[in-house]
Amino acid sequence: MGALLLFCAVLAFLELDTTYLGQVLLSRPLVVGSALGFLTGNFFIGLQLGIFTELIYLDFIPIGGVVPPSGAISAGIAVLMAHIFAMDIYFAFFIGILCGIIFSFVERKIRRYRAKLLPKIERALYEGKTSIGKVMLQSIIFQFLAVFAFALVALTIFGPLFSLINQDIPEKLHIAFKFSYFVVPWVGLSILFISFSTKPKTD
Repeated sequence: MGALLLFCAVLAFLELDTTYLGQVLLSRPLVVGSALGFLTGNFFIGLQLGIFTELIYLDFIPIGGVVPPSGAISAGIAVLMAHIFAMDIYFAFFIGILCGIIFSFVERKIRRYRAKLLPKIERALYEGKTSIGKVMLQSIIFQFLAVFAFALVALTIFGPLFSLINQDIPEKLHIAFKFSYFVVPWVGLSILFISFSTKPKTD
């Protein structure tokens, strides 16, 4: 249990780099997958999951009010599912993608909640009851705890559920997920090729 809490804390810290702290690419799926893979003793599995997730989320950039699926959450959850629950890597990958999508809705809720607090924060700043540094620190801590809690809940739900049904998963479903997983790099590279080959419009 202690290791699970530590891994969730590392994931939550790296995810802060997405928009809240640093923004030096520590939250990229490749970095998150490799880091957690190293910590869990499965570096090459973490690296592979990180690369595959990176190829999926290459075109997703959290700019302004856009809240795309979280690549950090996807890669982190996938690595931890594969390590802690011995989940097949192809199932772990798609569970990670699902969690990244779900977290984007959680993130929207968090942003709406913060938006409602802005008038109160502005008034407190004007009256000298708080400071910008304190507000920023509280926001970072809140985000860290939100990601930590989400990762912990996702792992404690999807992990045991998979362990429960693993023996009953038909072989055809294994083959379908495995095939889909190994198609991912080609889909990602195709998107990358299209992005680089698209010429800007000229007036």
